[in-house]
Amino acid sequence: MRSILSIFKFVLIDNLRSFWVITYLLFIAISTYVLIYFTGSFSRAMVSIMNIVILLAPLVSTMMTSMYYFNKTDFLYLLLSQPIKRTHAFLGMYLGVAIPLSMAAGLGLILGMALSMKQVESLETPMVLILSGVLLSLIFSALSLFISLASRDKLRGVGFALFIWLFLAVIYDGLLLMYFIVFGEYPIEQHAIILTLLNPIDLSRVFVMLNLDVSALLGYSGAVFQKFFGNATGIVVSVLSLLIWTAAPLSGILFKAQRKDY
Repeated sequence: MRSILSIFKFVLIDNLRSFWVITYLLFIAISTYVLIYFTGSFSRAMVSIMNIVILLAPLVSTMMTSMYYFNKTDFLYLLLSQPIKRTHAFLGMYLGVAIPLSMAAGLGLILGMALSMKQVESLETPMVLILSGVLLSLIFSALSLFISLASRDKLRGVGFALFIWLFLAVIYDGLLLMYFIVFGEYPIEQHAIILTLLNPIDLSRVFVMLNLDVSALLGYSGAVFQKFFGNATGIVVSVLSLLIWTAAPLSGILFKAQRKDY
């Protein structure tokens, strides 16, 4: 446990001093403030901020984690030559990268909303949006580190991690729409729920939308999700699913770390 904390502390301080992490925090804070200040409706501002967060948080987490892993291979070799468990080394590295990115997303939203507190109508939706941004950062940091561990080549690892983000953020929704159009005459409501749970970005979007009075923007899968679970149960199911999405690639990291041959 002490080795995990030591590695985590070193990587955490290294990332907290990163120019890109600070820039990321400030960008989210400024975007949040500007959208709330210049948008006439609080709900519309939250929808716009949500669209930025659920696309930007996974992208930044994917890029930062992959690049940090491949740029710190010498540091990893040094760690693995010490009497330290491999799982401790990689868990400490993951926490040291994922937590600063989650903090940047969360604190950026908090700072932007604090600067425009007069326009904030309720705290429930901002808290849900902050939780969504934090969980997405943890999920895509874990996915990116797992993909990087599975690849020896830096270009291939970073490229494949970016493709996973592109697939889940853009391509998946297009395929989902085609599926609904082709099989729209059949009872596919349960399929829509399952397909939503298989994409953390779509799941986060539904999670936030369930707290907003903008049911028209939920889309087919979100409307079905609301119909089956309702707001309260749907939120619980969304959070549990996002936690599973965080735990699954993290388990893969620990499994791969014990078997990776350096």
